[in-house]
Amino acid sequence: MRPKSFVADLHADLLWRTERTGKEPWSRLDAEMLDLPRMLEGGPSLQLFTLYTPGEHRGADATAYARKLHAIWTDLVARSDGRLGWARTKNDVARAPANGLTGLLSMEGASPLAGDPALLDEFFGMGVRSLGLTHNPRNEAGDGCMIPAAERRGLTEFGRTLVRRCAELGVLLDVAHLAPEGFRDLMDEVAKCPSPPPVVTTHTGAMALTPHPRNLTDDQLRELARSGGLAGVTCYPPHVRREGRPDSMENVLDHIEHIAEVCGVEHAAIGADLDGFDPPGLPGGADTPSVYGLIEAGLLARKWSREHVDLVLGGNALRVLVSILR
Repeated sequence: MRPKSFVADLHADLLWRTERTGKEPWSRLDAEMLDLPRMLEGGPSLQLFTLYTPGEHRGADATAYARKLHAIWTDLVARSDGRLGWARTKNDVARAPANGLTGLLSMEGASPLAGDPALLDEFFGMGVRSLGLTHNPRNEAGDGCMIPAAERRGLTEFGRTLVRRCAELGVLLDVAHLAPEGFRDLMDEVAKCPSPPPVVTTHTGAMALTPHPRNLTDDQLRELARSGGLAGVTCYPPHVRREGRPDSMENVLDHIEHIAEVCGVEHAAIGADLDGFDPPGLPGGADTPSVYGLIEAGLLARKWSREHVDLVLGGNALRVLVSILR
């Protein structure tokens, strides 16, 4: 069911999944989480599509892999007959509610930048408008959240350089997958910027409900909110699972409600992470991309106002993206 709310999703791995499987996204892929026809029928109007580079690719190989995903993206847009838009500016994002499906490119993990700040400018010229400094492991920018606590370090000088340059360019800074030490360094570096930008986590859960290393503590969530940023709630079951309860969309709703209570409803969003894990995979066996309609219906059933549902489903993400992009 298509939600009545405008929907913006902060994280999807369609490009990585396409490279991995070789399946055509303009065909219906009912055995996969996402395909473009179903997204147009019932999915988001604004979607961040990520250039995710697996950890086995490092240095020039990682750069080449990200460029390969970028080529997949540009080909999908070119073959869309106008059905798939590409947002590069705040005006492009602002027009997304009136269009069928608009994509914005993000980079998940800075390994494709290979320790070279000039590559950030190159990928910016290629349309990348969001950067998560790490995935789970260590890279040239810093440590991911799955590095053992005794071995974790904060951001490298290269990582700090990327934070400053993202603020200058108008690139969304994403702390998803970043180790707590790196989170602290990133927020400290942002505070030094002449015009500190909002900081987001594109796909997460709340540590208070699900104690997983990928999730954020309430203090971290409040710090994102103080920056003017967002926490996008994931649908990946291990990150939203409640002890003693089966996987279901109710768990996702619990995390949305918790973040809204801790940070304020204007700082809660959706980053479902579809195609970032294997199907069927979604809580309670939910189909995709009908997950957005289920979230909308679930929040309304919990007596949320239509205004607040609209903010979480897409209004908050739209506001923050328009504030950051140039």
